Amino acid sequence: MLAHNPASSLKTIVTAFFIMILLLYIYSSYSSTRRSTLEKVQSVDTKGKAKTSTEDKVRAQHIVNTMQTTFYRYRERAWGYDDIMPVSGGHRNSRNGWGAFIVDTSTTLALMGLWDELQLSVDYIVNNIDFTRSKSLVDPFETTIRYLGALVSLTDLIDSGVIPSTVLPEGSRDAILAQAVTLGNKLAPSYDSPTGMLWPRVNFTSELPAPDPPPLDPQSEEKPHYLNPAINPARAGSNFLENYGLSRLSKITDYITNATRAWSHLVWNGNPEEWPGIVEGPIDIFTARPVGSQRSWDGSHDSYYEYLNKAYILASTKDPNAVIYRERWIQAAESLRTYLSSRATLFSDPEKGRLFIANYDNGQYINEMGHLAHFAAGNLILGGRRVGREDLVSFGIELLETAHHSYNSTLTGIGPERVAWTPATRGYSNPTREPDDEAQKEKHRRDGYLITDPAYHLRPEYVESLFYAWRITGKQKYKDWAWDAYLAVENTCRAEFGYTGIKDVTKREAGENLEDESESFWGAETLKYLYLIFADSDVGSLDDWVYTTEAHPIRIIG
Repeated sequence: MLAHNPASSLKTIVTAFFIMILLLYIYSSYSSTRRSTLEKVQSVDTKGKAKTSTEDKVRAQHIVNTMQTTFYRYRERAWGYDDIMPVSGGHRNSRNGWGAFIVDTSTTLALMGLWDELQLSVDYIVNNIDFTRSKSLVDPFETTIRYLGALVSLTDLIDSGVIPSTVLPEGSRDAILAQAVTLGNKLAPSYDSPTGMLWPRVNFTSELPAPDPPPLDPQSEEKPHYLNPAINPARAGSNFLENYGLSRLSKITDYITNATRAWSHLVWNGNPEEWPGIVEGPIDIFTARPVGSQRSWDGSHDSYYEYLNKAYILASTKDPNAVIYRERWIQAAESLRTYLSSRATLFSDPEKGRLFIANYDNGQYINEMGHLAHFAAGNLILGGRRVGREDLVSFGIELLETAHHSYNSTLTGIGPERVAWTPATRGYSNPTREPDDEAQKEKHRRDGYLITDPAYHLRPEYVESLFYAWRITGKQKYKDWAWDAYLAVENTCRAEFGYTGIKDVTKREAGENLEDESESFWGAETLKYLYLIFADSDVGSLDDWVYTTEAHPIRIIG
């Protein structure tokens, strides 16, 4: 049986010496540049006007009302289940049945000051969730970002006074942390690979790691099959923030040790990098070698690059690796701009030639961009300002203009799941996505891009980037754009039992256009970022908190 807490002996033999040498190598150069505190990143304009205007207070309250509607419809129809089905009023379990909505949205309730709702959620978290049991295999990536991150963040929010001591019953803080420790221990076997990289699944009953379950790994000719389990960079590289916080709070170093090993083969990449800082995937978890040549800042790769930036911010005064995280993020951001960004073909209106970021797979340039990739704009703005690279801030702002255009140019005012464009730069003469009917051709002529997937799943990435843009630049237009997006979603996605994804952002009609789906990130991320744009700018300040990929704030402690 594999050991799992602390890490397995095999994993230790393979990786510990490697990491120890690297730490010794970088420590001397890092210690001379290490600072006791980070410089402030929020705009002087927003910090100087920390108290919001009357209009902003009204808008913030509208968003709070939407969160309350979401919460109470869920409580009435789906309490204890992972998700509500907002059209039919049904429910489902998609995240092991621990009540994903309750846990994932708890930090939003805290930041909004919804104390009655938070009390209900914390009571359920402490008294009704058993993280030692699951009827199905557990996905360590989703469980870390949705559950573990929320529990760590809740503890930080209590310790910092964001949640007043009078709100929750005595002992709640320690009970929440105990749940986080239990979950962290149950996730430990997922790190038991020869390289320390995460297995795709873990069995909480046997306490053994597992490959993808059969439903996700069909024996078909179309799906690639590998000798060993393989994961994409986001799975290997999206554990640091949550486990850093858990180790700090629990004083148990195993969690951050495992998370550091999990992405060490990406950060200190032993494989050739044609584009500096850009790693290839999928990656064999036994050898740490890529079994494909996908390169991207889009889904399955995105949060690895997000966490390089944020790990530097969170750990810069404590972790000698932080300088490496900083430099690797800069490399990746520069390569994103050089190799994956492209401007759309210019039409009669020069403004139509906007900047997009593409994907690369086995030598083929894929001129398609997902909604998930809109996170990059905010990450570049945050990271660029943190490291003093205003050229990267400008790059992020231009990508945000593209995201805004994708929202502003649809009939509903909501951006689609995926878009494509005709590249005008970089010499890409053979793009893989082109208009295939008259409607797409007309859209392409009119707006400079075409829609390849018209759905909207209540995703947060656009408003997430607006949050960073507003807090860091202080420009009013980003608040205006956020309000437009909120109204568009409010008017289009409202259903009888909450808010739902839609099938087609180009259609205003409700009815069959409603998807009857609502994942927990709607309350955990989308509504949280919208609220923070209009709340006092000292609420969840970027000078005090780092937000995980699921928008759970973790305290920056110098």
